[in-house]
Amino acid sequence: QTRGWFYSLLVLGTFLFNKPTYKTCLSLELILDKSGQKMSKTKKNTVDPFEHLNREGADALRWYLLTVSPPWVPTRFDSEGVRDSQRKFLDTLVNVYNFFALYANIDNYSFTEETLAVEKRAEIDQWILSSLYTTVEQVNSQLERFDITKAARTISYFVIENLSNWYVRRCRRRFWKSEMGEDKIAAYQTLHEVLVTLSRLTAPFIPFLSEELYRNLTASINGAEESVHLETYPTTGNAPLTFNDELLELRMDIVRRIVLLGRALRSETGIKVRQPLQSIMIVGASDKRKSLVQGMESLILEELNVKQVNFIDDESKLKTRRAEPRFKSLGPKFGKNVNTAAEIIRALTEEQITKLQNNGEDHIVVEGREIPISVNDVEIVFETNEGTALNTEGDLTVALDITLNDELILEGLAREFVNRVQNTRKEAGFDVVDRIIIYHNAKDNLAEAIEKLSEYIKNETLALQIIYQEDSGIFQKVWQIGKDTVTIGLQKTDGNG
Repeated sequence: QTRGWFYSLLVLGTFLFNKPTYKTCLSLELILDKSGQKMSKTKKNTVDPFEHLNREGADALRWYLLTVSPPWVPTRFDSEGVRDSQRKFLDTLVNVYNFFALYANIDNYSFTEETLAVEKRAEIDQWILSSLYTTVEQVNSQLERFDITKAARTISYFVIENLSNWYVRRCRRRFWKSEMGEDKIAAYQTLHEVLVTLSRLTAPFIPFLSEELYRNLTASINGAEESVHLETYPTTGNAPLTFNDELLELRMDIVRRIVLLGRALRSETGIKVRQPLQSIMIVGASDKRKSLVQGMESLILEELNVKQVNFIDDESKLKTRRAEPRFKSLGPKFGKNVNTAAEIIRALTEEQITKLQNNGEDHIVVEGREIPISVNDVEIVFETNEGTALNTEGDLTVALDITLNDELILEGLAREFVNRVQNTRKEAGFDVVDRIIIYHNAKDNLAEAIEKLSEYIKNETLALQIIYQEDSGIFQKVWQIGKDTVTIGLQKTDGNG
């Protein structure tokens, strides 16, 4: 009973609209156990809320209760769901902030630069800001209807899919740059604006984390409130940089769908993303879709690690027709020779299949006899051309050229080597800005890949030299790359070689 009262007090006021015009408290429906049974000490299915408050924190518990089901529906409480709330949403939001703070501290970014007009920023900056304020509009609309759960899920999708999985990952190299140019400033200003707006947007849902983010992000900014809870709730009307471009959001959505299909094809064929491929083909794309994708090809190329984006007007160009016998129909015609006839049918060429389909019938020779067959005697099946993988989702079809030549294989090995060097850096405890010398004992194809693509490897790893030498470096690690075993040794350097 004590716990029941605690839950009542916990959920009463679990949501507070921080709107300038009104405030409203929210109370949740009955909280059941995960199987839908009422919690009872006699059934030993009660949950101690303090365990979650001490382990995951109040914000994780609040976020779980607000996202697991609408407040007017009885909640089936699952302790694992609270941990998922912390891991999937809260940790993602914190990781994005930590990424921003890490590089802002390295660069001594002071927020004193003049704010760049959105139109002068990179297209991906414009996209994330447009997506942000589309999210702000949606959340405000949902809260006006008291649809708390949908509002929280809308925020979650933006943070996980748009901000973390796409924007931050796509912009990492911009923050890695050593020079503080206009593009890097634009990246800082954009990510700062997004994080501050998110701290205000999430304040009624996760008041403690949003407060910490807001104070950390605005501590050196004149005119900022002392607390996020003294701020007005964000709307497109009170945002400092309201920006909306529906066409840009549509274009980015198509690009991301293409990338997801491409990744699925890589997964199905067992080809890692680090292995470059020659091309991706967008099949049956209309002129409108082509125009939407054109100009964003670089995103597809980098995300899927392919060399070219091609548009194919007809899916049949990527498939081969093959005839399969229908024994039920062929049996009466060929009797004991039906298996011989079946082999002949399987060997029909594209031209013969076309003739059969166009005329409705044709003849084959079995045991010296010319016997007619009809289109009903065979089943026409399509097979994707060798070296091609095809995937379709709704109205979108893409294909990957999965044929590997020597040049692509070497580049794939070089990328794997870069990955192992970066992992070795982390294990050695090097800072992200440390310049290094790489030592290795690679053989055969891996050694050739390192030699031919040494400049690429050095640029990716902040290495000044790559030296073939065993048992060198202050930190060493043995790695497996494909079938090869290689020892990588790293040495920090002062940057002068």
